[in-house]
Parts: sequence; C-alpha cells; structure tokens
Amino acid sequence: MKVLLIDVPFGLIEIGGEKKRFAGVENAIPSLGLAYLAAVAEQSGHKVRILDCTIGGNWQTIKTTGREFRPDVIGITAKTPSFANAVKTAEILRAIVPNALFTVGGSHPTAMPEHTMAAKTFDYLVIGEGEETFVELLNFASGHGGTPETIPGLAFLKDGKPFFSPPRQPISNLDRLPFPARHLLPPLSAYSPTAASYRQLPLAHVMTSRGCPSRCNFCDRAIFGDQYRARSADNVLTEVEEVIHRYGAREIRFFDDTFTINSKRLAALCDGFKKIRPRLPWTCLTKAEAVNLEMLKMMHDAGCWQVLYGLESGDDQVLETLGKKNTVAMNRQAVDWARQTGLRVRADFLVGSPAETRESLQRTLDFAKELDIDFAHFNKFVPFPGTTFYRMLIDQSYQFDFSKSSSTLDHEAMVFVPPAIPEAEYKAFLDRAYKEFYLRPGYLIKRALAMRTWTEFMGNVKGSFSIGSM
Repeated sequence: MKVLLIDVPFGLIEIGGEKKRFAGVENAIPSLGLAYLAAVAEQSGHKVRILDCTIGGNWQTIKTTGREFRPDVIGITAKTPSFANAVKTAEILRAIVPNALFTVGGSHPTAMPEHTMAAKTFDYLVIGEGEETFVELLNFASGHGGTPETIPGLAFLKDGKPFFSPPRQPISNLDRLPFPARHLLPPLSAYSPTAASYRQLPLAHVMTSRGCPSRCNFCDRAIFGDQYRARSADNVLTEVEEVIHRYGAREIRFFDDTFTINSKRLAALCDGFKKIRPRLPWTCLTKAEAVNLEMLKMMHDAGCWQVLYGLESGDDQVLETLGKKNTVAMNRQAVDWARQTGLRVRADFLVGSPAETRESLQRTLDFAKELDIDFAHFNKFVPFPGTTFYRMLIDQSYQFDFSKSSSTLDHEAMVFVPPAIPEAEYKAFLDRAYKEFYLRPGYLIKRALAMRTWTEFMGNVKGSFSIGSM
C-alpha cells in the first residue's frame, strides 16, 4: 500500500488569500515520530512518503503531493496548536483521494480523543505510541487480517459514537524498532535548529529513550507515558554512526527528556562516542536532580559541549507548584558543576504559571542573570491538554483558545495569563526578560570571546537579530 505521512503546515501567514509558510520561522526540526512510523511501515512492505510541511510546505504542496502520489493511507500528526491545520489538511486530501484511509496521531488526539473525533475528519485515531498500532492498522487496511476493534491503541466513531479499543502497552524493548527513516525526510541541512544552540551543521536529532518518571504538572506525558525505557548503548551508537556516515551529521542533539537518568548506560555511550569520532560535538537535555560533577566531567570529555537544564523558575514556591523535584539551590549547584567542567549551560524557564506573581517573575529573571548561564529561554506557560494543569484549570471553569498559540515563545498571543498579573504587564515582562538577559555588556563580551566556530558565530548573530526585533 502507498502510505503518506504528514507533519502539517505550522506558523502560516495569509498571502493573497492563500496561507503560505513564513520564511522567518525558526527552530524547525525533523519529525522523528513520523520517521519511526515510516520505518516500521517500510519494514512491513509498504511504499511510504513523508511530507514535512514545517519547512517550506503550504496547502498547495499538500494538494500536489496528494494528486501525484495517490496514497491509500494518510497519517497526520497533530499537536494542539496545529490541530486546525491537521483537520484542513485531511479535508484537502479527502477531496483528492476520497477512498483513502485517514489516520491521525500525536499529542492532541492522544490527550483529547473525543474532541478529535468530533471533527469527523479522520477514520482512526492512533492513541499513544504509534508504531505497533499503525502497522497493525495497515495490515487490516491491506486485507491481511484483524479488525479495528481488536487493534490496541485505536479510537474511532462506531455507529456514530466514540469507540476505544484496548489500550496499547508501551514498547518495552526499544531496540526492536528500526532506526528512523531519515532517507524519507528532507536533508538535515534543510532544518533550522534554534539559533546559538549548535557548533556545527548539519545537526542530527537522536532519541535514545522514551517515558519520563517525573511528575511535572505542566508536561504532557500522553504519548510516551511515565514508564522510562531506554535503548541499549550499542543500539544508540550504531544509529549515531549512521547519522554521521550516511546523513552527514557533524553534531548530535540527544532529544530525550532526561538523557542522564541511567549513569551506567551514559558511561557506555560516552566511551562509544570517543571511539566513533573523538571530540564529536553533542548536546543533551537533562535536569538538575539527574546530574553530578563526575557525570558532567565524563560527558565533557566525550565531546558534550552544552547541557540544557529545565530550571523553570528562580522561586522555590513556584517550582513546587510546577511539580518539580529540583529546588533553586539544586539548580544553582547543577549550573556550577557544569561550569567547573567547561560545559556551557542553556536553561529553560517557564514563566506565567497559575501561582506566578510579579515578584516571582522578577526572582526568576534575577536568578538567570545571577547564574550567568550562556543561554536562557523564557517560555510562556501554556496549559496544554494532557497536563495536570490543564485538568486543574478546566475544573476551575477556564476555557482556552489554543489556536492563538503556535509557540511558547510567542509573546503576543496569550492562552493563559496568571491571575495575579495583568496581561499587559505579563507580556512586557516576557519581552523585557530577553533584553535584560541578553543585552548586558558583560554578557555580550563573554559570548564573543567564547565562540569556537564560524557556524557558531553565525548562529549567535541570527539569535541577536531575533532579540533585537522584540
């Protein structure tokens, strides 16, 4: 069967009555989720194409692909801010290939299946991890047995009413999965990583684990759940070799929620990195409570040059309401350890959650400047479906228009405003935070002296223009 997988247009603007991709949108990264689905579909003998509309795609691209490829099965991934575009994508293709089977997966249908089914656009919803469910659905669609009612992990309308098949259990042995089908994606050079977050391009993203044991109230765990599962070091190292030698990657970003949970596996990975390519630059995401000085030294020796910490706040009370296990003191210690090893630090701060006050906002900004970290992201709080905060606020009769927010970095459209802070003041803080942090003379001199490659220099220049335009 011919299978078309789509990451829908995102960040679109209206030009002459036609919504087209805005060329200035940054931080487009390959859809590993679709690439994994494509890999298992190809492994099962299907002809697969991926259409990644997050880089250069628009409605005409979708129409043209539908007419030329004539897919039998269409799989669309949908986050909450892009759900309306997912529906429109399906409607466009339904008019071109009316007999195709339409499926949708991702965080929105998993967190809000009834809302998704109410659109009456998709034949089946894939709930949670999609690889096994999608392959079994393809087997059914191609006449190789099974029924939708007995395929775990599906939801659909049956006799006009929502029907849920038994839940799909998480994949326990991730080594069984083939590597993502990157050959079906645009080349790595087509993507735009966050400015100043890399030293070398092209940059490849690799996910080495799924599930997160933390219980953060703002995080959507709907897809991978809270059961932590990690690939073996040998399996990961083989994929790293592939992205270097087959796809030309010059730097790796490990996209796990917390890369450093298993210290024994981490040690094996670091040993392997040094054997594959000494001083291969790589970065990862982790948390203050999941690192120590020895671990960070080992990572730096194996080529890691930057860690991204989810520090979230400079106020202990806010951290507690966020469900974080870290404290301000722990965050300070983790940054200090990274500094001692020579690692650069990138930090995420989440501002504007329900317990936020103008005083806690200022403490967070002061804390970021005090730490003198290399890069800071001040992300606005959005209570996405599937999070504890979303359920809590819905119970308090809040209503949300997620079409306003395509990004937590969009400071104009507010989905939620903390009750203790006027909206205008909150917006002003978000803009002021970036300018106060990045436009300090001492910081600018430090950044200029710290750059090691021309690519890194140009990334910093790009980031500087973004801040200056706020």
